[in-house]
Amino acid sequence: MKLKKVEFDEKLPFTSHIGEIRYRLIRVIIFFTILFVVCFSLSESILELLRYPIKDLDLVFISPTEVFFAHLKLSFFVSLALAVPFILYHVWEFISPGLKIVERRHTLPFVIFSTASFFCGALFAHFIILPIGLRFLLTYKASSLTPSVTLDYYLVFIARLILVFGIIFELPLIILFLTQIGVMKPEILTKNRKYGILIIFIIAAVLTPPDVITQILMAIPLLFLYEISIVVCRAAYRRKQKKQASAAGT
Repeated sequence: MKLKKVEFDEKLPFTSHIGEIRYRLIRVIIFFTILFVVCFSLSESILELLRYPIKDLDLVFISPTEVFFAHLKLSFFVSLALAVPFILYHVWEFISPGLKIVERRHTLPFVIFSTASFFCGALFAHFIILPIGLRFLLTYKASSLTPSVTLDYYLVFIARLILVFGIIFELPLIILFLTQIGVMKPEILTKNRKYGILIIFIIAAVLTPPDVITQILMAIPLLFLYEISIVVCRAAYRRKQKKQASAAGT
């Protein structure tokens, strides 16, 4: 009987975790579904906002189903982006009981700042990079040509660029995380700055359309974020060394 009781008690925490995962997953799905319905009902207004970089150009469609599925994809991705803070909150609520007090203190700000950084990158791409880049691409040696952009291609194009810039703006936080776990040191970033600049321009060339203007527009914020990452890395590394020195002294 004691053996059975031990087995039951060992299985109980696992079943309770499964129940909590299901509970939080249901809440996330319900929240996402509500967002999707709202976004789909407002998809025309959202599309008009996303058309800001090419507001003077008419979008076309070449398939009877293209408009419908484009609005579905648009509603899905916008709902997913808006649901990210809610999803991260439930992930945090699930894992926080198993973390130490110090880890809890750092994890929640990290989640908040990573979400804010992603949206800053997305807004930067949409309101600054896309208007300049598209204006150049649509007018480059096209004086005798009339541009015609399909709705589906345009949404895929801006979604890719916004996603890339959202991830790029996470660079300082990624460097901070690598510094905290002991993988990164400020000397690595400063001594290899020239290689970092080269890698930045290679990344900009790979992730952007094949034109120099858009590549430069991506490389400039990347260089700026690289320098910010050095400052963040130095501050985090000094703080870590002070903690280690105080711990060794005690």
